[in-house]
Amino acid sequence: MSVLTVNAASASPYGPALLQNITFSLQAGQVLGLIGPNGAGKSTLLHAVAGGIAVDSGEILLNDIPLSEYDRGHRARALAMQSQHAALNFPFSVEEVILLGRMPHASGREVDRQILEEVLAATDTLRLRQRPYTQLSGGEKQRVQLARALAQLWRAADSPGRLLLLDEPNSALDLAHQRMVMERVDALAAQGCAVIVATHDFNLLAAHADQLLVMQRGRQHSHGNAETVLTPAMFAEVFQVDVMIERHPVNGSPLVIQCS
Repeated sequence: MSVLTVNAASASPYGPALLQNITFSLQAGQVLGLIGPNGAGKSTLLHAVAGGIAVDSGEILLNDIPLSEYDRGHRARALAMQSQHAALNFPFSVEEVILLGRMPHASGREVDRQILEEVLAATDTLRLRQRPYTQLSGGEKQRVQLARALAQLWRAADSPGRLLLLDEPNSALDLAHQRMVMERVDALAAQGCAVIVATHDFNLLAAHADQLLVMQRGRQHSHGNAETVLTPAMFAEVFQVDVMIERHPVNGSPLVIQCS
């Protein structure tokens, strides 16, 4: 089942084109890694897929329906996004923030409380549950926002096709919690949820993503699996760095090593 189809999508929300002719599709249970330099258009693409930015041409389909035809409630039952910079300045408790993810669903208090408990455990936020969100560290806030997005898509019964968008989910996390994020991504994908992860950690994506999409100045530079996308030539052209590509000694995935 194709959860997401992006067909020749271009967007110019502020004047100059920020996305130009982006094309890819994502099946249920697949993970796509989104990479590129700062300002390449990764966050813009995620916001376009989330419905926050309209495309000027081309189309974006969610579960084979044009994204523009979804009302906000219907879209929120199928799609959740963890933004890189989530603005929340009210002193909600961690529990209250996570339960915001259940608002699009009419699943009832008992189901929502059970999902809350499971998501708190899955994101290592149990001990934070009564803390005011505004008093958390950056990494703690990031885990709570991940928990909110997971709660929104936790049940397969809530939507026939689910899509999770993560924008730099590991940027403020320590190594253990970086691993936790990808474990949650793998677990959700195993249950049929499609996932897009934008991150600068190429080696993490090489080990977990089914596809990689490289962005450069708003355009799609390359798209494919890690074996075909992560090459010294791509890094030299897109990132202006010299790298070696070796094999990870444990999982055998491509291992990117920057040359000094």
